[in-house]
Amino acid sequence: MGRKQKLKDDLAEMQRRWAVEHLRAFEAAKVSRRTDNWLATGRGPNADLRGSLQRIVNRHQDLVDSDPWASKAVSVVVSNWVGDGIIGKPINSTKKYADGWRDWSESTLCDWDGLGNLYAKQSLIARTAAVRGSCLVRKRFDESMLQQGLVPLKLQILEPDYLDFSKDNGSNIRFGKQYGEDGRLEGYLLRRVHPGEMDWKATSLTSDFVPASEICHVFDVRRPGQVTGVPFGVSALLKLRDVSDRDAAQLLKDKLSACYMAFVQDSDPEAVADGAKLLLDMLEPGAIEVLPPGKSIQFATPPSAGDFVSVQKYHLLSIAQAYEITYESLTGDLGNVNFSSGRMGWMEMRRAVARWRWSIMIPQFLEPLSRWYREAAAISNMGRGTARFEWTPPIVWLNDPAREIPAYVKAIQAGMMSLSELHRMLGYVPEIVIQELGQDMERARAAGLVLSTDLNARQPAAGGGVS
Repeated sequence: MGRKQKLKDDLAEMQRRWAVEHLRAFEAAKVSRRTDNWLATGRGPNADLRGSLQRIVNRHQDLVDSDPWASKAVSVVVSNWVGDGIIGKPINSTKKYADGWRDWSESTLCDWDGLGNLYAKQSLIARTAAVRGSCLVRKRFDESMLQQGLVPLKLQILEPDYLDFSKDNGSNIRFGKQYGEDGRLEGYLLRRVHPGEMDWKATSLTSDFVPASEICHVFDVRRPGQVTGVPFGVSALLKLRDVSDRDAAQLLKDKLSACYMAFVQDSDPEAVADGAKLLLDMLEPGAIEVLPPGKSIQFATPPSAGDFVSVQKYHLLSIAQAYEITYESLTGDLGNVNFSSGRMGWMEMRRAVARWRWSIMIPQFLEPLSRWYREAAAISNMGRGTARFEWTPPIVWLNDPAREIPAYVKAIQAGMMSLSELHRMLGYVPEIVIQELGQDMERARAAGLVLSTDLNARQPAAGGGVS
């Protein structure tokens, strides 16, 4: 009896401890009927992508090419991310160096394909990274430009498909990127042709090693150790497709409903159907038809859309959240927006835009580019310069200038921000603004005009009046 009692006591103690631990556990960690179909793994930042990245990329590209909501979401991301371009200004450089940078960056001289300037390349990089998860920028030197006294640097924009994923061994080569024993990136294994366009019979699946110093790999890093990116809005891809299918089904239902206006019923089962056809042909706006004996007419009642609009709005709202943009920018629906709600939504989106700029585009592409340009400028004798640049994002349009400008003026007067900081925040280069203001004031004085910003011209002269 003692042994049996001890076993009962041990079992009761185990049950008590299990109950206590179960009650103390996180709700999300409990194994219950609510979570029995929740399959979550603890795999690393790259393991889950190996078998699914290409499928995700292809599906997102298909949606962007064919679905208006996906296309608009990407356009909003790109337009706010880089807009008309992030402007770079060399720091502590000679005038020749700065002029050379401006001439190079604002012309097609910087493009390996000769199709756009640096600002167009930023837009292409942002779009590729948003749609396909990442983008490659390869440094190219064109020696023929040296003979013309030009900076011999060109940029080649490549889709991430050029990375040779077949060389991935999960160790020192991951997603076509080769690492050293210390874990540092050594270089990239790049295919010579895009795998989606190559002639499988005439082209071998070879790849070449390119040093890391000659490539910029631009993508949104979400986990430590992540070596490549995923498309923007990836958490809403299935919802995007479902919304598109639901929209198409509703449209088809409306089209079918519009095809049927009325149905003629005949109490005589042997009646000829041609009479009904003639009756339908005679129906027209304002007509009153006297039906023959035995015939009756029943008008079609098209099915209503129900709560289609509200449900569709809810799904589009979640899609906008997946892309980190506002519902209004995705849909253009401003019906329920006032100044305060619109401003709050825009401010939240601006935080995401700032992260895309200062955590992705500038450190992963523009800063390495400034070093590439310094090396190329030294070869072409374009003057002295450093790798340091000051980057000014695109112009930010004010929601309510009448309210916001006085607030900025007070902030500058109170010493809470500088005039240069305000210029950069609004997308202007401070040095250019001050230089142009000075030139405008000089021209105005020469013409006998007084600008409200020209305090010197407003000083009282010795004989009275305004000097």
